[in-house]
Amino acid sequence: MPPWIVHVSDLHLLASPREQETILRSLVHALRAERTRRGAAPRLIALTGDVFESCTLPPDVAVPAFRALLDEMHGALGEPVPTVIVPGNHDRRRAGLFLPHDESLFDALREALAGRSWVLGRDRPFLAEVVPHEVHRLPLWIVAYDSNHLPTGAIGAGGAIRQEDLLRAAAIIDGHRPEWPVLFLLHHHLIPTPLTDLGPIDVEEGPRAVRWLVERGLPTLLANADREELFMTALGAGTALSTLHAMGRAVVVLHGHKHYATSRLLKATRADHGDVLIVSAGSAGTAQQWRPGAQRETARLWPSFNTLTLAADRVVVEQVAFSWREVSEELARRPMVSLQRAQSRLHPTHLDEAPLEPGPRLAQNDAHVSLWPSARFGDHRWDTATLRRVRFAPGSEDARYVETIEAPPGSGFQAGCGAERVTSGDAAAAPQVALDARGDARFVVSGGLARSVAEARRLEGSQATPFSRVHLMNRYQCARATLTVSGLGPRARSAFGSITDLGTGLESPRPIVVDDAAGQASLQVDACAPRTLLRIYWLADDPSLPQARGEVPAAAASVPAPALRLVSG
Repeated sequence: MPPWIVHVSDLHLLASPREQETILRSLVHALRAERTRRGAAPRLIALTGDVFESCTLPPDVAVPAFRALLDEMHGALGEPVPTVIVPGNHDRRRAGLFLPHDESLFDALREALAGRSWVLGRDRPFLAEVVPHEVHRLPLWIVAYDSNHLPTGAIGAGGAIRQEDLLRAAAIIDGHRPEWPVLFLLHHHLIPTPLTDLGPIDVEEGPRAVRWLVERGLPTLLANADREELFMTALGAGTALSTLHAMGRAVVVLHGHKHYATSRLLKATRADHGDVLIVSAGSAGTAQQWRPGAQRETARLWPSFNTLTLAADRVVVEQVAFSWREVSEELARRPMVSLQRAQSRLHPTHLDEAPLEPGPRLAQNDAHVSLWPSARFGDHRWDTATLRRVRFAPGSEDARYVETIEAPPGSGFQAGCGAERVTSGDAAAAPQVALDARGDARFVVSGGLARSVAEARRLEGSQATPFSRVHLMNRYQCARATLTVSGLGPRARSAFGSITDLGTGLESPRPIVVDDAAGQASLQVDACAPRTLLRIYWLADDPSLPQARGEVPAAAASVPAPALRLVSG
């Protein structure tokens, strides 16, 4: 059997001990299952940073916690496995964002694991280290890089790559075993990560003044200063990628940081250069919410790790995701990339479709969103009425489905299902509605959606797009998921759709069905995968865009806002 590697990242130990206890036990269980499936232990564990939640954790608490987890991981794999660990921004900064830049916790980890694991930092002041072949005995070179050297700046979660350190590492391996590929380990990403590259910085802790500075103050001085990608990527990434190509070898980059499992292949453009495969691992220690501020019951990403199978002529990467609510036999394996290797070149081969994920099954998952001009906000927003219908497949009838209502500030809601009492309140607080025994829910949100571009900019800032949108989050494997929006009038002609895999962040365009006469658009996805986000977009009202000026037909405009009707039986 060809050797395989476990790529683990972003454990964030001690971030949420009560929830994390189950997640980490599930991680150990998943590693044991993977070892059993393959019939052999991995040859290496690569841990690419954010071992701990904060550099301010007491070393006498944090380090033993990690040592105990590592012992359990090795036990699950059947033997002590060579382990290489690089630091992340959370290992060096408070909450991964704020000064001080403190290396003492990671130094304590290195000292505690001496002789057991290779913890980056043995070769200071250099930031790059070539891991000795005696540590791993794999037919490849391992270059570990500290992208978290950030001793200045009060706020920052990004990193940097110092070109001289990378060149030094290249010089050490130059001319030696040229047929061997390079495994390059670091925490930060070298290219933007899907789904998160436009997201705002989420400041969960710190003084109110700091939160205001990040969310409001900085963007007035520096465009996009409140966006993650401006400060999250590795400074010098472009130069580093050019150097990795110029090594003339196949290079596999493993990183973490963004909690999404993604892969990118960058082909060489010169005959003497090599191809570069970039692979990110999701978080193995947290169940990430798919959007900032989401409620606990909102669909969350399963924790996961990656596996790399490295044959002489092939590279295969898979994601292994595991349940975060309970230790379970349910594992979801997703093939990420399969490549044929010919010396320094990597050629994509057929990628088998991902198997069905364990867990509840849905036969039907529908959302029908009706729009009408807001009684309270006039031309600035839409009021919305949503019918949600979920039908579980045989064998999954006992599963529970909770819908989260999402709306901008100032919105109100009325919600109910079946014969239950109607509830109402502030929709901006993201209330949740449990579907009834039949799997239905209905709710009306006043001012739930920006109708004009001006209102979108007021709510979302200058980066708001000229499009309005509705979405359906499909939480489980579903035979057919359908999202419909009606009340668009002539705007329906401008509608388009997409689906997003929230496990990888990959958003793909999808065709929709438009009914001009009804002013309606629908997006249907058969065999819809778990944690898939369906979206329908259309042009918002903007006087500067002639194609977006379509008014609501007089007949529709005269219809009063529909009351919430709850039908039982």
